[in-house]
Amino acid sequence: MLHVSRCRSLATRNPEPETDHVKRQELIPIGLLLLLPFLAFGASLFHGFAPVDDWFLIVQNLSIRGPTWENLQTIFMSYDPELYIPLTLFSFQLNYLLGGLSPLSFHLTNILLHGLNAFLVFRVLQLFTNKHELSLFAGILFAVHPLNAEAVVWASGRKDLLSTFFSLLSIIFYILSVRGKPRFLVGSVVSHLVSLLSKATAIILPAVLALEAMLMERLSIKKIWKHLAPFILLSIVFIVIAFGGKGRVVSSSTMLETILMAARSSVFYVQKFILPVNLTVFYEHRGPILLDDPRFFVPLLLLIMIIVPCMIMIRRWPELAFGCGFYLITLSPTFLNFHKGSAMFFAVDRYAYLPSVGLLFLFVEGIHFLRTCTEKRSIAPLLRGAAVLIVTMLIGLSLHQTSTWSTPKKLYTHALALYPDSVVARTDLARLLRDEGDFQKAFDVLKEGLVYGDHPALHLTAGTILAASNRTPDAIVEFQKAMTMDPLNPEPHFYLGSLWEQTGNMELAKGEYEKAVAMDPSYVIARVRLAGILKSQGALMEAENHLREALKWNPNSEEARKAIREL
Repeated sequence: MLHVSRCRSLATRNPEPETDHVKRQELIPIGLLLLLPFLAFGASLFHGFAPVDDWFLIVQNLSIRGPTWENLQTIFMSYDPELYIPLTLFSFQLNYLLGGLSPLSFHLTNILLHGLNAFLVFRVLQLFTNKHELSLFAGILFAVHPLNAEAVVWASGRKDLLSTFFSLLSIIFYILSVRGKPRFLVGSVVSHLVSLLSKATAIILPAVLALEAMLMERLSIKKIWKHLAPFILLSIVFIVIAFGGKGRVVSSSTMLETILMAARSSVFYVQKFILPVNLTVFYEHRGPILLDDPRFFVPLLLLIMIIVPCMIMIRRWPELAFGCGFYLITLSPTFLNFHKGSAMFFAVDRYAYLPSVGLLFLFVEGIHFLRTCTEKRSIAPLLRGAAVLIVTMLIGLSLHQTSTWSTPKKLYTHALALYPDSVVARTDLARLLRDEGDFQKAFDVLKEGLVYGDHPALHLTAGTILAASNRTPDAIVEFQKAMTMDPLNPEPHFYLGSLWEQTGNMELAKGEYEKAVAMDPSYVIARVRLAGILKSQGALMEAENHLREALKWNPNSEEARKAIREL
C-alpha cells in the first residue's frame, strides 16, 4: 500500500512525460516560426519608409499620431481614402505611441506579425491534413518565402498581415467548432469581423469556410448555412462599405478583360511560388487585353485545364479541389483591382499572401502522397536533405528581395531592370532624380522609356522636371501633350495650374484647377490650391466649400486642415 501511495504521490508531483512532449511540440514550432522571419526579412529593421504609400498612410497621416479620441473617430469613420482599414490604422497608432515615426517600430511589428501568421499557417494545415511534420515544414516555407517580402518589409503591407492573421484564426476556430467544440464559433465570427476591419478582402472567408465544411468535414448544406449565416451577413455589410471607397476609383473593364487578367495573375503567382526569382514592386501591363495574346490565352488555358479535372474528381480527390478552391477564392477579391489610375498591373506580390496557404496545402498533400507511394524505398533522408536546401535557398532569395526595398532609388531601379517598359517605375525614378536635383539624369530615364512606346505619363513627368528647372515654356508644351494624349486625366491640368500659379497667372491657374476638380471631385490637393486662389480673391464661402469637400474625401489631409484653419 505504501509503495502504491508513494507512486501516486510522485505521479501527482511530476508532470507526465507525454505532457512535456506535447508542450515541446507546441513551443518548438512557435519559437522556430517566430525566429525564421528575422533571418529572411530582418534587414528591413534598418530600412526607412518606402515611397509606395508609406508617406501617405503613415508619415503624413495625422490620424495615426496616437490613439486619441479624435483620431479613433477619424480612422473608423473614413477611408484611407480608397480602403476601409481602421484596425490597420489603429495598429499604426500604437506604433506611433511606442516609437513616434521611427520606422523600426513599424518594421518590427510587421516581422512579428508574419511570424505569428506562419505559426497559424502551420496550425491550419495541421487541422486540415493531420500531418504534423509536413504542416510544420509548410509553415517554415511560408515564414521565409520571398513572395511574402512585400507584405512584410513594406510597412503599409500591415493590412495584409493583420487581415490574414485574423482570417486564419477564424478558420481555426471554425474547424474546432464543427469538430465538437461549438463554443469556438463565436470566436470565429469575432475574428472574421476583426479581419474585415483590417482589410475588406476578408469578405471571401465564408466561401472558404463553406468549401472546408463541404469537402473536408462533409457537413450537410443545411448545417453549413446555419453556421455561416453571421459570417455572410458581416461580409455583405463590408462589401457595401468597401464599395464606398473603391467605387469611385475602379476603372471600367469588360468581363472578358477581367477574366483574362485574373487568369494571368492566378498562373503568375503559382509560377513565382514555385520559382520565386525576379520579384519586384511593379508588374505593369501595357496595351490592350486580348484573347489572342499568348500572355493571356496560355494562362487561361492552363487554368481551365486545372479547374475542370478538379471539378470532375471532386468526390475522389476532394483535397485537390479544396486546395485549388482555397487559392482561387482567396485570390478573387484582387481580380477587379488591376487598374491603378491609368496604369494596369497583372500582379502584386502581397496579393498572394493568404492564397499561398492553398498552395501549401496542395504541397503537403502532394509530398504525403509521394511518401506513401515510395514507402518501401524510404526516401525520408532525401526529403529532409532537400527540405534544408530549399529553406536555405528561400532565405537567400528573401534577403535579396528585402534589400531591393532598402532605398526608393534601389526599389525603382530594380523594377526597371526587370520590366523596362514599366511607365510607373520609370516616372517614379525620374521624379526621385528630379527631387535630388539631377535633372539631366531624370530626362535620360524618361527618354529611354520612349523605346517601349509613348505614354502621357512620360510627358507629364517631363513637364514637372522642366518646371523645376525653370524651363516654363517647354514645361507647358509637355503638359499640353499629356492632355492631348489622355484628355480624361486631371493631372496635366493640375500641374499646369500649379505652373501658372508659380508664375503669377492666377486666373489661368484657377481655370486649370477647376478643370481638374471637375474631372475628379476627389482630387484633394487641387481643391486646396483652388481654395487658396479663391481666398485671395475674396470668395471665402466658395473657398470653404472646396476645403470641406476635400476633407470629406480625405479627412487626414494636412494641407486641407491647415487651409481651413487659416481661412
